[in-house]
Amino acid sequence: MSAKQWDMLSFELGTVALVVSGEHLNRIYFTRSPEEALLKVSNHCPDAKQGSHPLFDKVFAQLEEYFRGGRRTFDVKLDDADLSLFTRKVHKALRDVPYGSVISYRDLARSAGSAGAARAVGRVMSTNPFPLIIPCHRVVNADGSLGQYSGGFGKETKAKLIDFEKGFEP
Repeated sequence: MSAKQWDMLSFELGTVALVVSGEHLNRIYFTRSPEEALLKVSNHCPDAKQGSHPLFDKVFAQLEEYFRGGRRTFDVKLDDADLSLFTRKVHKALRDVPYGSVISYRDLARSAGSAGAARAVGRVMSTNPFPLIIPCHRVVNADGSLGQYSGGFGKETKAKLIDFEKGFEP
């Protein structure tokens, strides 16, 4: 496996730090500030070195397109080999949720082939290693309330992302 590298970029809704190796995105940290992003990278990927990598340019460009309303999906190879089969199924089902839409934890569990596993889906969402690319902000409670969000500024960011996407629906 190639050495891990990281870099970060700040957006209106927070700071995104990427960790990459080879041709794969290993992790995204979506935080409130560059300082928080650096702390997360240091704690979770202490072997990663800050540097330049062609994948940084690709992912940051796609994120900028997304935040301008011009990108609906992401074209990035994710390193999900360490994730459980259940987590990968949930991520795949979530990537199928259309831009500008939301789905309940219960319905996402059903879509992933595990009806009745809404709480397990909630745990998968709370530890999503690829926020924005795996759009966990689109998952809400069965009653339509937001639920939690670990990226950016929490629920406030989740609400803004949902409203943002609805504003750019085709």
